[in-house]
Amino acid sequence: MLISVKRLRARIKTKAYHCLRCGAKTATFIFWATLYMIVMKMTIFKSNTTTAPVKDWAIPPDNYTKWMFQGPVIGDDEPETDSNQNQWLEPDNITVQELEQRVIRVQNVCRKRHLPSDTINNKEFFVDHLHNLVWCNVFKAASSSWLYKFNILGGYDRKFLGRTRQTPLMLARKKFPRPNAEELKDSINTPGVISLMIVREPFVRLLSAYRDKLENITPPYYRKLARAIVARHREDATKILGPIKSFGPTFYEFVAYLIHKHKEKDEKFTFDEHWAPYYQFCSPCAVNFTVIGKVETLKRDSAYVIQQLGLGHLLGRTTGDKRTRLRTVMNKSRDGKNTTSILKYYFSQLNENLLKDLLNIYGIDFEMFGYDPNVYQSFVRK
Repeated sequence: MLISVKRLRARIKTKAYHCLRCGAKTATFIFWATLYMIVMKMTIFKSNTTTAPVKDWAIPPDNYTKWMFQGPVIGDDEPETDSNQNQWLEPDNITVQELEQRVIRVQNVCRKRHLPSDTINNKEFFVDHLHNLVWCNVFKAASSSWLYKFNILGGYDRKFLGRTRQTPLMLARKKFPRPNAEELKDSINTPGVISLMIVREPFVRLLSAYRDKLENITPPYYRKLARAIVARHREDATKILGPIKSFGPTFYEFVAYLIHKHKEKDEKFTFDEHWAPYYQFCSPCAVNFTVIGKVETLKRDSAYVIQQLGLGHLLGRTTGDKRTRLRTVMNKSRDGKNTTSILKYYFSQLNENLLKDLLNIYGIDFEMFGYDPNVYQSFVRK
Protein backbone atom coordinates (compact mmCIF):
# COMPACT_ATOMS: atom_id res chain seq x y z
CA MET A 1 0.00 0.00 0.00
CA LEU A 2 2.85 2.35 0.87
CA ILE A 3 4.54 1.70 -2.45
CA SER A 4 1.41 2.49 -4.44
CA VAL A 5 0.99 5.83 -2.63
CA LYS A 6 4.57 6.80 -3.48
CA ARG A 7 4.05 5.85 -7.11
CA LEU A 8 0.85 7.88 -7.18
CA ARG A 9 2.63 10.95 -5.80
CA ALA A 10 5.47 10.53 -8.31
CA ARG A 11 3.00 10.34 -11.17
CA ILE A 12 1.20 13.45 -9.94
CA LYS A 13 4.49 15.35 -9.74
CA THR A 14 5.46 14.22 -13.24
CA LYS A 15 2.14 15.26 -14.72
CA ALA A 16 2.23 18.58 -12.85
CA TYR A 17 5.72 19.25 -14.22
CA HIS A 18 4.60 18.57 -17.79
CA CYS A 19 1.53 20.77 -17.33
CA LEU A 20 3.60 23.64 -15.94
CA ARG A 21 6.14 23.28 -18.74
CA CYS A 22 3.38 23.29 -21.37
CA GLY A 23 1.79 26.31 -19.72
CA ALA A 24 5.10 28.18 -19.70
CA LYS A 25 5.57 27.50 -23.41
CA THR A 26 2.04 28.69 -24.13
CA ALA A 27 2.53 31.87 -22.13
CA THR A 28 5.82 32.56 -23.90
CA PHE A 29 4.19 32.06 -27.30
CA ILE A 30 1.29 34.39 -26.41
CA PHE A 31 3.74 37.05 -25.20
CA TRP A 32 5.82 37.05 -28.38
CA ALA A 33 2.75 36.83 -30.61
CA THR A 34 1.24 39.83 -28.84
CA LEU A 35 4.49 41.76 -29.13
CA TYR A 36 4.70 40.91 -32.84
CA MET A 37 1.16 42.16 -33.48
CA ILE A 38 1.89 45.40 -31.61
CA VAL A 39 4.98 46.03 -33.73
CA MET A 40 3.11 45.23 -36.94
CA LYS A 41 0.28 47.56 -35.94
CA MET A 42 2.73 50.39 -35.25
CA THR A 43 4.58 49.93 -38.55
CA ILE A 44 2.98 48.22 -41.53
CA PHE A 45 -0.67 48.29 -40.45
CA LYS A 46 -0.30 51.96 -39.51
CA SER A 47 -0.60 52.82 -43.20
CA ASN A 48 -4.25 51.67 -43.07
CA THR A 49 -5.29 54.61 -40.89
CA THR A 50 -7.39 57.45 -42.26
CA THR A 51 -4.38 59.76 -42.42
CA ALA A 52 -2.84 59.63 -45.90
CA PRO A 53 0.82 58.60 -45.85
CA VAL A 54 3.28 61.28 -46.85
CA LYS A 55 5.86 60.15 -49.38
CA ASP A 56 9.58 60.42 -48.78
CA TRP A 57 11.55 61.56 -51.81
CA ALA A 58 14.85 60.50 -50.34
CA ILE A 59 14.59 56.84 -49.41
CA PRO A 60 13.69 54.13 -51.93
CA PRO A 61 12.15 50.84 -50.81
CA ASP A 62 14.40 47.99 -49.68
CA ASN A 63 12.21 45.44 -51.43
CA TYR A 64 9.10 45.21 -53.57
CA THR A 65 6.78 44.40 -50.68
CA LYS A 66 7.61 47.70 -49.00
CA TRP A 67 7.27 49.40 -52.37
CA MET A 68 3.72 48.13 -52.86
CA PHE A 69 2.72 49.12 -49.32
CA GLN A 70 4.06 52.67 -49.57
CA GLY A 71 3.37 53.48 -53.22
CA PRO A 72 5.63 55.49 -55.55
CA VAL A 73 9.19 56.18 -54.53
CA ILE A 74 9.37 59.68 -55.95
CA GLY A 75 6.84 62.23 -57.03
CA ASP A 76 3.18 62.95 -56.51
CA ASP A 77 0.39 60.92 -57.99
CA GLU A 78 -0.73 61.78 -61.48
CA PRO A 79 -4.31 61.50 -62.77
CA GLU A 80 -5.37 57.99 -63.66
CA THR A 81 -5.72 57.16 -67.31
CA ASP A 82 -8.57 55.24 -68.86
CA SER A 83 -8.76 51.81 -67.21
CA ASN A 84 -9.37 50.25 -70.63
CA GLN A 85 -6.07 51.56 -71.95
CA ASN A 86 -3.62 48.67 -72.34
CA GLN A 87 -1.01 50.08 -74.69
CA TRP A 88 2.01 52.28 -74.08
CA LEU A 89 1.56 55.62 -75.84
CA GLU A 90 3.58 56.64 -78.87
CA PRO A 91 6.18 59.27 -77.90
CA ASP A 92 5.42 62.82 -79.00
CA ASN A 93 7.85 64.95 -80.98
CA ILE A 94 8.85 66.99 -77.94
CA THR A 95 9.91 63.86 -76.07
CA VAL A 96 11.91 62.53 -79.01
CA GLN A 97 13.66 65.87 -79.56
CA GLU A 98 14.51 66.27 -75.88
CA LEU A 99 15.98 62.77 -75.67
CA GLU A 100 18.07 63.45 -78.77
CA GLN A 101 19.31 66.74 -77.32
CA ARG A 102 20.36 65.00 -74.11
CA VAL A 103 22.52 62.53 -76.03
CA ILE A 104 24.11 65.32 -78.06
CA ARG A 105 24.79 67.34 -74.92
CA VAL A 106 26.61 64.41 -73.30
CA GLN A 107 28.76 63.91 -76.40
CA ASN A 108 29.63 67.62 -76.55
CA VAL A 109 30.70 67.71 -72.88
CA CYS A 110 32.81 64.59 -73.37
CA ARG A 111 34.71 66.30 -76.19
CA LYS A 112 34.93 69.64 -74.40
CA ARG A 113 36.28 68.10 -71.19
CA HIS A 114 38.49 65.58 -73.02
CA LEU A 115 37.01 62.76 -70.94
CA PRO A 116 38.24 59.21 -71.61
CA SER A 117 36.20 57.25 -74.12
CA ASP A 118 38.19 54.03 -74.31
CA THR A 119 37.38 52.35 -70.99
CA ILE A 120 33.98 51.27 -69.64
CA ASN A 121 33.06 50.66 -66.02
CA ASN A 122 30.91 47.59 -66.58
CA LYS A 123 30.26 46.96 -62.88
CA GLU A 124 26.59 47.92 -62.76
CA PHE A 125 25.40 47.25 -66.30
CA PHE A 126 22.53 44.90 -67.06
CA VAL A 127 22.35 43.30 -70.51
CA ASP A 128 19.07 41.72 -71.63
CA HIS A 129 19.97 40.04 -74.93
CA LEU A 130 16.47 38.68 -75.42
CA HIS A 131 14.79 42.08 -75.29
CA ASN A 132 17.60 44.20 -76.81
CA LEU A 133 18.06 46.35 -73.73
CA VAL A 134 21.21 47.52 -71.93
CA TRP A 135 20.86 49.53 -68.72
CA CYS A 136 23.37 51.16 -66.39
CA ASN A 137 21.94 50.90 -62.89
CA VAL A 138 22.60 54.26 -61.23
CA PHE A 139 21.80 53.86 -57.55
CA LYS A 140 19.44 56.47 -56.12
CA ALA A 141 18.13 57.30 -59.60
CA ALA A 142 15.03 55.18 -60.23
CA SER A 143 17.01 51.99 -59.70
CA SER A 144 14.15 50.31 -57.79
CA SER A 145 11.71 51.04 -60.60
CA TRP A 146 13.91 49.59 -63.34
CA LEU A 147 15.17 46.68 -61.26
CA TYR A 148 11.53 45.67 -60.95
CA LYS A 149 11.11 45.89 -64.72
CA PHE A 150 14.24 43.84 -65.35
CA ASN A 151 13.09 41.19 -62.90
CA ILE A 152 9.78 40.95 -64.76
CA LEU A 153 11.65 40.68 -68.06
CA GLY A 154 13.85 38.03 -66.46
CA GLY A 155 10.79 35.86 -65.85
CA TYR A 156 10.00 36.39 -62.17
CA ASP A 157 6.35 36.23 -61.15
CA ARG A 158 4.86 39.43 -59.73
CA LYS A 159 3.46 37.62 -56.70
CA PHE A 160 6.88 36.18 -55.97
CA LEU A 161 8.48 39.64 -56.23
CA GLY A 162 5.87 40.95 -53.81
CA ARG A 163 6.59 38.45 -51.05
CA THR A 164 10.29 37.57 -51.46
CA ARG A 165 12.82 38.68 -48.88
CA GLN A 166 15.64 38.66 -51.43
CA THR A 167 16.77 42.07 -52.61
CA PRO A 168 15.75 43.16 -56.13
CA LEU A 169 19.41 43.58 -57.10
CA MET A 170 20.28 40.04 -56.03
CA LEU A 171 17.35 38.62 -57.97
CA ALA A 172 18.22 40.60 -61.09
CA ARG A 173 21.85 39.50 -61.02
CA LYS A 174 20.74 35.85 -61.06
CA LYS A 175 19.05 36.49 -64.40
CA PHE A 176 21.46 39.10 -65.79
CA PRO A 177 25.05 38.49 -64.57
CA ARG A 178 27.61 41.24 -64.84
CA PRO A 179 28.84 41.44 -68.44
CA ASN A 180 32.51 41.61 -69.28
CA ALA A 181 33.81 44.54 -71.32
CA GLU A 182 33.67 42.69 -74.64
CA GLU A 183 30.12 41.44 -74.14
CA LEU A 184 28.97 44.92 -73.13
CA LYS A 185 30.56 46.61 -76.15
CA ASP A 186 29.11 44.02 -78.53
CA SER A 187 25.64 44.42 -77.04
CA ILE A 188 25.71 48.21 -77.21
CA ASN A 189 26.86 48.21 -80.82
CA THR A 190 24.23 45.67 -81.94
CA PRO A 191 21.61 47.29 -84.22
CA GLY A 192 18.21 47.63 -82.56
CA VAL A 193 19.57 47.59 -79.02
CA ILE A 194 18.63 50.49 -76.72
CA SER A 195 21.22 51.47 -74.11
CA LEU A 196 19.64 53.31 -71.19
CA MET A 197 21.00 55.49 -68.41
CA ILE A 198 18.81 57.35 -65.91
CA VAL A 199 20.12 60.32 -63.94
CA ARG A 200 18.84 62.63 -61.24
CA GLU A 201 19.78 66.13 -60.12
CA PRO A 202 23.28 65.37 -58.75
CA PHE A 203 23.02 67.04 -55.35
CA VAL A 204 19.49 65.73 -54.77
CA ARG A 205 20.85 62.24 -55.38
CA LEU A 206 23.86 62.94 -53.14
CA LEU A 207 21.64 64.10 -50.29
CA SER A 208 19.33 61.15 -50.80
CA ALA A 209 22.25 58.72 -50.49
CA TYR A 210 23.54 60.48 -47.37
CA ARG A 211 20.16 60.39 -45.63
CA ASP A 212 19.60 56.77 -46.55
CA LYS A 213 23.03 55.31 -45.78
CA LEU A 214 24.73 57.48 -43.17
CA GLU A 215 22.57 60.02 -41.36
CA ASN A 216 20.59 58.05 -38.78
CA ILE A 217 20.18 54.29 -38.64
CA THR A 218 23.22 53.32 -40.66
CA PRO A 219 23.00 50.00 -42.53
CA PRO A 220 25.62 47.50 -41.25
CA TYR A 221 27.80 47.86 -44.35
CA TYR A 222 28.13 51.62 -43.82
CA ARG A 223 28.64 51.70 -40.05
CA LYS A 224 32.42 51.44 -40.33
CA LEU A 225 32.48 54.29 -42.86
CA ALA A 226 30.20 56.41 -40.67
CA ARG A 227 32.47 55.96 -37.65
CA ALA A 228 35.54 56.84 -39.72
CA ILE A 229 33.92 60.04 -41.04
CA VAL A 230 32.88 61.15 -37.54
CA ALA A 231 36.31 60.39 -36.06
CA ARG A 232 38.07 62.52 -38.66
CA HIS A 233 35.69 65.45 -39.12
CA ARG A 234 33.60 65.81 -35.91
CA GLU A 235 35.97 68.26 -34.28
CA ASP A 236 35.84 70.70 -37.21
CA ALA A 237 32.10 70.24 -37.58
CA THR A 238 31.51 71.07 -33.91
CA LYS A 239 33.40 74.36 -34.28
CA ILE A 240 31.03 75.38 -37.08
CA LEU A 241 27.73 73.75 -36.17
CA GLY A 242 28.01 73.72 -32.39
CA PRO A 243 27.37 70.65 -30.21
CA ILE A 244 26.34 67.62 -32.29
CA LYS A 245 24.16 64.94 -30.70
CA SER A 246 24.00 62.65 -33.73
CA PHE A 247 26.07 59.46 -33.68
CA GLY A 248 26.10 59.42 -37.48
CA PRO A 249 27.98 62.00 -39.55
CA THR A 250 26.36 65.33 -40.28
CA PHE A 251 25.98 66.42 -43.90
CA TYR A 252 28.90 68.81 -43.34
CA GLU A 253 31.10 65.90 -42.23
CA PHE A 254 29.97 63.76 -45.16
CA VAL A 255 30.82 66.50 -47.67
CA ALA A 256 34.16 67.14 -45.94
CA TYR A 257 34.93 63.43 -46.28
CA LEU A 258 34.12 63.46 -50.03
CA ILE A 259 36.27 66.53 -50.64
CA HIS A 260 39.16 65.14 -48.60
CA LYS A 261 39.14 61.88 -50.57
CA HIS A 262 38.88 63.75 -53.87
CA LYS A 263 41.86 65.97 -53.05
CA GLU A 264 43.99 63.00 -52.00
CA LYS A 265 43.96 61.86 -55.65
CA ASP A 266 44.48 58.26 -54.62
CA GLU A 267 44.22 56.25 -57.85
CA LYS A 268 43.07 53.16 -55.94
CA PHE A 269 40.18 55.00 -54.28
CA THR A 270 36.74 54.99 -55.88
CA PHE A 271 33.57 56.63 -54.59
CA ASP A 272 30.78 54.42 -53.29
CA GLU A 273 28.26 53.52 -56.00
CA HIS A 274 25.51 55.47 -54.25
CA TRP A 275 27.32 58.80 -54.68
CA ALA A 276 29.85 58.14 -57.45
CA PRO A 277 29.69 60.81 -60.22
CA TYR A 278 27.65 59.70 -63.22
CA TYR A 279 30.40 60.36 -65.75
CA GLN A 280 32.67 57.94 -63.91
CA PHE A 281 30.12 55.33 -62.88
CA CYS A 282 28.40 54.70 -66.23
CA SER A 283 31.15 55.83 -68.62
CA PRO A 284 28.78 57.80 -70.90
CA CYS A 285 31.70 59.04 -73.00
CA ALA A 286 32.59 55.47 -73.90
CA VAL A 287 29.12 53.94 -74.10
CA ASN A 288 27.26 56.60 -76.11
CA PHE A 289 23.85 55.79 -74.62
CA THR A 290 20.80 55.67 -76.87
CA VAL A 291 18.51 57.12 -74.18
CA ILE A 292 19.41 59.42 -71.29
CA GLY A 293 16.43 59.31 -68.95
CA LYS A 294 15.84 61.55 -65.97
CA VAL A 295 14.03 60.93 -62.70
CA GLU A 296 12.25 64.23 -63.20
CA THR A 297 10.65 62.86 -66.41
CA LEU A 298 10.84 59.18 -65.54
CA LYS A 299 7.35 58.10 -66.54
CA ARG A 300 7.67 59.64 -69.99
CA ASP A 301 11.22 58.42 -70.58
CA SER A 302 10.45 54.89 -69.40
CA ALA A 303 7.37 54.78 -71.61
CA TYR A 304 9.51 55.74 -74.61
CA VAL A 305 11.95 52.85 -74.04
CA ILE A 306 9.17 50.32 -73.41
CA GLN A 307 7.22 51.45 -76.46
CA GLN A 308 10.26 51.43 -78.75
CA LEU A 309 11.19 47.87 -77.73
CA GLY A 310 7.60 46.61 -77.68
CA LEU A 311 7.78 45.45 -74.07
CA GLY A 312 4.35 46.69 -72.98
CA HIS A 313 2.74 43.25 -73.23
CA LEU A 314 5.45 41.75 -71.02
CA LEU A 315 5.49 44.44 -68.37
CA GLY A 316 1.71 44.61 -68.51
CA ARG A 317 1.56 48.25 -67.44
CA THR A 318 0.31 51.45 -68.98
CA THR A 319 1.57 54.95 -68.42
CA GLY A 320 -1.12 55.38 -65.76
CA ASP A 321 0.18 52.58 -63.56
CA LYS A 322 0.67 53.52 -59.91
CA ARG A 323 4.13 52.00 -59.79
CA THR A 324 5.39 54.27 -62.56
CA ARG A 325 3.84 57.52 -61.35
CA LEU A 326 7.21 59.05 -60.55
CA ARG A 327 6.81 62.49 -61.98
CA THR A 328 9.07 64.94 -60.18
CA VAL A 329 11.53 65.33 -57.35
CA MET A 330 9.70 68.41 -56.15
CA ASN A 331 7.55 66.30 -53.86
CA LYS A 332 7.30 66.07 -50.10
CA SER A 333 9.21 64.14 -47.49
CA ARG A 334 7.80 62.48 -44.39
CA ASP A 335 7.99 65.67 -42.38
CA GLY A 336 5.92 67.51 -45.02
CA LYS A 337 8.74 69.66 -46.36
CA ASN A 338 9.40 69.86 -50.07
CA THR A 339 12.72 69.14 -51.71
CA THR A 340 13.82 72.78 -51.81
CA SER A 341 13.30 73.20 -48.07
CA ILE A 342 15.25 70.02 -47.36
CA LEU A 343 18.11 71.08 -49.61
CA LYS A 344 18.28 74.48 -47.93
CA TYR A 345 18.40 72.86 -44.50
CA TYR A 346 21.31 70.54 -45.29
CA PHE A 347 23.31 72.81 -47.58
CA SER A 348 23.14 75.61 -45.00
CA GLN A 349 25.75 73.57 -43.14
CA LEU A 350 28.22 74.29 -45.94
CA ASN A 351 30.03 77.48 -46.90
CA GLU A 352 30.92 78.76 -50.37
CA ASN A 353 34.35 77.11 -50.36
CA LEU A 354 32.93 73.69 -49.54
CA LEU A 355 30.32 74.12 -52.26
CA LYS A 356 33.03 75.03 -54.75
CA ASP A 357 35.07 71.97 -53.78
CA LEU A 358 31.98 69.78 -54.02
CA LEU A 359 31.31 71.07 -57.52
CA ASN A 360 34.86 70.08 -58.46
CA ILE A 361 33.62 66.53 -57.94
CA TYR A 362 30.11 66.75 -59.40
CA GLY A 363 30.31 69.79 -61.67
CA ILE A 364 30.76 67.66 -64.79
CA ASP A 365 27.54 65.81 -63.98
CA PHE A 366 25.65 69.12 -63.74
CA GLU A 367 27.06 70.27 -67.06
CA MET A 368 26.75 66.94 -68.88
CA PHE A 369 23.10 66.32 -67.99
CA GLY A 370 21.76 69.86 -68.04
CA TYR A 371 21.26 70.70 -64.37
CA ASP A 372 21.89 74.12 -62.83
CA PRO A 373 24.22 74.24 -59.79
CA ASN A 374 23.90 78.00 -59.28
CA VAL A 375 20.77 77.63 -57.13
CA TYR A 376 22.94 76.27 -54.31
CA GLN A 377 24.76 79.57 -53.96
CA SER A 378 21.74 80.90 -52.11
CA PHE A 379 21.57 77.87 -49.79
CA VAL A 380 25.10 77.89 -48.31
CA ARG A 381 26.49 80.08 -45.53
CA LYS A 382 28.23 83.27 -46.65
